[in-house]
Amino acid sequence: MNERWRRIRPFVFLILFAAAWFGNLNYRSLFQTDEGRYAEIPREMVVTGRWLTPRLDGLRYFEKPPLQYWATAVSFTLFGFHNWSARLWSALCGFACILLVFVTGRRLWGERVGWLSALATASSLYVVFMGHFNTLDMSLTFFLALSLCAFLIAQTHDEKTPAHRYWTYVAWGASACALMTKGLIGIVFPAGTLFLYMLMTWDWSWLKRLHWWGGMAVFLLIGAPWFVWISIRNPQFPYYFFIYQHFVRYLTPAAHRTGPVYYFVLLLAAAVLPWLVESAKVLSSGWRRSNPEKDGLDAVRVLWIYVGFIVLFFSFSQSKLPSYILPVMPAMGLLLGRELAREGRRELRWPIVISLLVGLGLVVMSLALPYYPVRPDLTRYYRTVAVWLAAGGMTIIVAAVLALRERQKERWTTTVAVLAVGWLLFGQVIITGAQALAPIYSTQSFARRLQPWNKPDVPFYTVETYQQSLPFYLRRSLTLVAYQGELHFGLVLAREHGRLGPSRYIPSLKAFRPVWDRDRQAVMILKPFLYRKLKREGWPMHLVDISPRRYAVARRAEAGA
Repeated sequence: MNERWRRIRPFVFLILFAAAWFGNLNYRSLFQTDEGRYAEIPREMVVTGRWLTPRLDGLRYFEKPPLQYWATAVSFTLFGFHNWSARLWSALCGFACILLVFVTGRRLWGERVGWLSALATASSLYVVFMGHFNTLDMSLTFFLALSLCAFLIAQTHDEKTPAHRYWTYVAWGASACALMTKGLIGIVFPAGTLFLYMLMTWDWSWLKRLHWWGGMAVFLLIGAPWFVWISIRNPQFPYYFFIYQHFVRYLTPAAHRTGPVYYFVLLLAAAVLPWLVESAKVLSSGWRRSNPEKDGLDAVRVLWIYVGFIVLFFSFSQSKLPSYILPVMPAMGLLLGRELAREGRRELRWPIVISLLVGLGLVVMSLALPYYPVRPDLTRYYRTVAVWLAAGGMTIIVAAVLALRERQKERWTTTVAVLAVGWLLFGQVIITGAQALAPIYSTQSFARRLQPWNKPDVPFYTVETYQQSLPFYLRRSLTLVAYQGELHFGLVLAREHGRLGPSRYIPSLKAFRPVWDRDRQAVMILKPFLYRKLKREGWPMHLVDISPRRYAVARRAEAGA
């Protein structure tokens, strides 16, 4: 029986993990702004049949390459337009990332390290949250991790064997997929890590082990065709994408996302909970050779350089978002798995203590949250969130107590597993509870209530705002009024090609007023303060629906008028 259980145990764990990971994908509405945007672009691909040129609200959108758009468009084609099918690619990439960490840890340091590395990665709230959020960061993280891990695994084989060559080609191909997901960092991070490693060890022989001809062929076959085609069709694309989106945003505060130089250090500390002490150990000592007596690649040092390079790279950027350092988490998981495999009873006390403190802190926070000073109409939403926050805190507390019992029995791996499962479940509880804030941060219910007006011959205007998830839920484009935002470049291209009529863009409220007055039937989406302003100015409007951050008004009182 024990032998049979040992054989089927990995499959049982895989099924349970998949159920815990994918179970709530459809529960939460798509939140503003990224989830709506990265669902709407693939939806327009499917509806129009134009997959090569990404479009948002019918306008060409070149801020990011199209790989994730294509993957999500395939999901929509197979399964229809749903919350879960919009998130499926991110969820699959997060799931695959954890499995990749397991495979790599087992290949480098043995099966126990593989399990512990996967558990440490799966317990990160960063990984859990971003694996269930429809953005590009989780898929970028997977492809960067695949490039890194494939390179490390390749070095476990003799340089002249087919296995070494094939794994190196996987590394090249994964880097190209990262390029096709979010741009030049798909090249910068793998190349920068290897360069710094060679500089630190003063061993440049690794340049001879990259199978350049085959590797470059794989990279260019995956990464070049779309960029060449889109540049030929749109001569403005190379400057906008390569110069503005990469260099200008990195070197200047053009994106209005600045932060202090220690911004990502603090985020990394939160991302590695409850393994904060263990992370400090591996990051403070990772620069040393892990096996001084052996020649060959030092995987620990490579992982340490990878983490440090990414954190420092973004720390000096003038554009910062919390999700930017998500790519470090697979490497941190591998470093933590190796460290946890070497720890004993004394060291494992800190993850338990941290878990208890965090759990108790969340329970206390849940008691205070209903009294947080917000607008009166938002209080009820935060009261519901407080219940979920308390449930999440109790989940961590229970996990910490169970882990303490396992630690006393000197079951070290089980102790780590219990804590990791507790933090994974805590992340899922918080993600599920976030649905209470959907009326504030999503437009799904708002769009549902607008369906009686949602007819092909009824124009929908979005005035001085653009609700990113609304086009996805309405299954239609909107007419922009006195708003450009990130659609500015698409508007410029449409104007140059003579395709910027009043059905797509109206530059000002002054120009919009006669259009609104002429419409027999139309709907306007606007923010509450603008509604009050236009009401005072005597615009003919009939209030259709109200949500905390957006109003809908109609030209006529009834949908069929």
